[in-house]
Amino acid sequence: MKKGAQKLLILTIILAFVTPRPIYALDKVDKYSKSSILIDQETGRVLYDKEPDVKRPLASLSKMMTFLIAIEAIENKEVNPNDIIKVDKDIAKVKGSSYHLKVGEEVPLIELMKGLMIVSGNDASIGIAKHICKDEKAFVERMNKKAKEIGMTNTSFVNPNGLPIYNLSDPKAPPKENISTARDISTLAKYMFDNYEKQVISITDMSTYSNPQRGFVKNNTNALLRIIPEVDGIKTGYTGNAGYCLSFSMKINKNEDNEKDRRVIGVVLGANHKDKRISAAVSILNHAKKDFKSKTVIEKDELIGKKYIKKINDLEVVLVAEDELYVVLNKEENLKSQVTFKEITYPVKKGDVLGVIKYYTDNGEILGSINIVSANDVDNASIINKIKILFFE
Repeated sequence: MKKGAQKLLILTIILAFVTPRPIYALDKVDKYSKSSILIDQETGRVLYDKEPDVKRPLASLSKMMTFLIAIEAIENKEVNPNDIIKVDKDIAKVKGSSYHLKVGEEVPLIELMKGLMIVSGNDASIGIAKHICKDEKAFVERMNKKAKEIGMTNTSFVNPNGLPIYNLSDPKAPPKENISTARDISTLAKYMFDNYEKQVISITDMSTYSNPQRGFVKNNTNALLRIIPEVDGIKTGYTGNAGYCLSFSMKINKNEDNEKDRRVIGVVLGANHKDKRISAAVSILNHAKKDFKSKTVIEKDELIGKKYIKKINDLEVVLVAEDELYVVLNKEENLKSQVTFKEITYPVKKGDVLGVIKYYTDNGEILGSINIVSANDVDNASIINKIKILFFE
């Protein structure tokens, strides 16, 4: 919509060439996980998916929600990152991956948050939950409330860490577990980066966590950080039922295919080996870098054209784009646009919405839309022009 858009004289105009939808070898992108998804953070466009809405145990990816609630509690001044949490028996007895907390220890909240996300401390999750909500059950209720609030429609939490809860009186019964989908986890990750990018990356991008006061040093469980420099998060997970899981984020720097820096977010669930979850993630990220490009298709205040109320030259309305629109496209896709105008009637005020431009792919996937607005006021017509308006057909 640069030059050709200046002569828009009909209500609906279809631009760009229509070509057959290309067939991508998507079955080769992720060969190892049961479910996966890749999204562009800014636009939310799904760039790849594989059974993204199948409900599965999410293991320690649950800690992403625990982490989010801790960040928001700090931002809301409910708690302070330097608050000291005294470790009790309930915290210290938690099994599985651990921050090795001991009864009687006093640890700042921010260190528990690091232990939660970097070394996947199940014990740290309970310490955080009890500090923020005084009670683990109340914290879980808050987790579920937040999930609904941000659109995680297929997610339910039973604890802050993702450990399966077995019925000791009936060992053969299936355990209670945190359940989610690849799509819901990507929704959670996008929300975290949209709202708290600096707070998230300050912890999830640490390759090694060291706390000299506790004599604790351990590598981040996310091996992607040591493989791809642009990766800066997010969280690993594993239980026998969930398999090996990973939620990951990567910056793609501005280059000939990308007009500005962008971020992609991915999730893989249910791989049968930790190396295979890494292979799946690396393959998905390569797909993001090699097969997609990003561009700004229209600028804020870009001229769309001009219209004249009742074809009266003195009543000229200058039409511009209300905002900028950025899209991500597969390199084999073509971008199409559709422009629709409203009937323009006198008077017109600057900023009035007079139409819309919709952008979509060859196969009809909507990538975004931008309002067309008036760049000027047209409200001071002469007596003669007002008479023309009344009688002009």
